[in-house]
Amino acid sequence: MKRILPILVVLLIFSCNSRIKKEYLINEKDLVPEGIAYSKKNDVFYLTSVGKFKILEVDRNTGAQKDFIKEHEFGYTPGAGIYVDDERNLLHAIGGYYQIKDSLSSLFTFDLTTKKLIRKHNVEDKGEHFLNDMIKDKDGNLYLTDAKDSSVYILRKDNDRLELFFKSPEIELPNGIAISDDNTKLYIASSPNGVRILDISSKIILNEEDKLGESQGIDGLEFFNGNLFGVQNSVGANSFNFRKLILNDAQNKILGVEVIDSHTPKLNVPLTFCIVGDEAIVIGNSNLQYLNQENFRFSESDSINKTKLLVYQIE
Repeated sequence: MKRILPILVVLLIFSCNSRIKKEYLINEKDLVPEGIAYSKKNDVFYLTSVGKFKILEVDRNTGAQKDFIKEHEFGYTPGAGIYVDDERNLLHAIGGYYQIKDSLSSLFTFDLTTKKLIRKHNVEDKGEHFLNDMIKDKDGNLYLTDAKDSSVYILRKDNDRLELFFKSPEIELPNGIAISDDNTKLYIASSPNGVRILDISSKIILNEEDKLGESQGIDGLEFFNGNLFGVQNSVGANSFNFRKLILNDAQNKILGVEVIDSHTPKLNVPLTFCIVGDEAIVIGNSNLQYLNQENFRFSESDSINKTKLLVYQIE
């Protein structure tokens, strides 16, 4: 394992015009983190790397950073979604090549303590696939979006293969995914159609397609306190923002939007986020625009800023 890098200062932000509480500065500007998850047991954030094919740990208190797995270790590919299961001491991380045709898309499962690979699941169905993000239900089942197949896969707690759970053009290009607290509804972020709300037992979509752009182009998506939170980054450069999607009491319809932060230098190509308590930790500037995702060369330049994780108070 690589040596722990120098401890970073967690910068406190006191500006009355900003909702950012603090920041974590990522040492490697070419890391290009895509997924972020938090372990309460270890008090650590985990970041998947598109640029370096690895997983990074960031200490929540000090900002100190070290590799969870090193570059290409265990055959890990460019990182996507990540999920920590503290109860079962597992870390699930997706890896795959989005822009390379006929490439493998895989779910890697690691032991959270030993950092060893326990198993690797590949999508076995024919066709183009790219597992993107995931969420766990109260029974321990994982639901995973497949961006190229307009589908959701499930890895059941007591099964050892990915199964197709739902497929429809109504969830075209699905990205982020969240689940209601009562575990009855999945919230699936379709890039062109907006967040679609799927009843888990009937597999019926409960809401209409978004034609106003309120929930189109959502990357990371989380359910919190009866509403949804999301990073919007795929409906034009001026849309880079972090927003709250307000749900009705039945949690089956989006009533409106509150923009928490929008299109600042710190929110330049933001990607996903995680929630810890009443705080959202957002990958603010991913540097994804400087990475060629076919040959994975990073455009080195002194003008490129290091990635920051931005902490917002939410309610």
